[in-house]
Amino acid sequence: MYICLNRGTTGGGLNQLEFAQLAAAAGFQGCDVDLSYTQQHGAAALADLFASLNLRFGGWSPALSHRTEPSRKHEAVKTLESHAAVAKQLSVDACTTWIMPSSDLPFIANWKHHVEGLRPVARILADHGLRFGLEFVSPYHLRRQHPHEFIFTPGLMLELAAEIGANVGLLVDSYHCHCSQTPWRQVAQIPAEKIVLCHINDAPRLPTEDLQDGERLLPGDGVLDLPAYLKALKEAGYNGPVSLEAFGCVKELPAAQAATKAWESCRNLLPLL
Repeated sequence: MYICLNRGTTGGGLNQLEFAQLAAAAGFQGCDVDLSYTQQHGAAALADLFASLNLRFGGWSPALSHRTEPSRKHEAVKTLESHAAVAKQLSVDACTTWIMPSSDLPFIANWKHHVEGLRPVARILADHGLRFGLEFVSPYHLRRQHPHEFIFTPGLMLELAAEIGANVGLLVDSYHCHCSQTPWRQVAQIPAEKIVLCHINDAPRLPTEDLQDGERLLPGDGVLDLPAYLKALKEAGYNGPVSLEAFGCVKELPAAQAATKAWESCRNLLPLL
């Protein structure tokens, strides 16, 4: 495993070149990927960029999802096909999206909505030998945001994944595991091929029902047993990118300072990877 910088922590407005340089300067082992960079510069340029900065590839987001407007779907399909071809060439096998844990739709209707909306994504990725990860989102306030609660645990998300496609698994996030009260031993039991990407972050000392999605902490600043989390991932057989996604906690700092502080928070975890 290796720790990557996530745009949700800092650098969200930077282009791929600037973001990669930010991650490397701070000391990160990798960073998440914007495959649209290759539409202008080519796949070789993206590979050269990461190699020149001694970075490894993190996760990436699909141009097409269940949230894509109908008028944009044709264009989004073409873009995803192009990105998937590059991802296959560069072995960037960590394409993921997140699933909102509540909806205006009743549960079964929303289940069908996600299956219909995400099967095309899974098929395109499968055609290129790639996997697709679904993130279970668990903070209580988001589960109550809309009238009908939806999936917020890894077990049920795996059930949805199985109906969408054989190449579909999970994005596992330490904060969402905590908010859903998922024990680390359950994480350790997830089949390795079903863990597409991982996020790491920490949580304030609050009752889980009071935790806000945008108020995460850097590793070591909260109550989560992150060594146990990483141990569980290792026991599961996961050996990919661990993306540091800590919304809000360094937002007041300039990007370079924020990235450096974020990396320093991860140093104690390095022997556990």
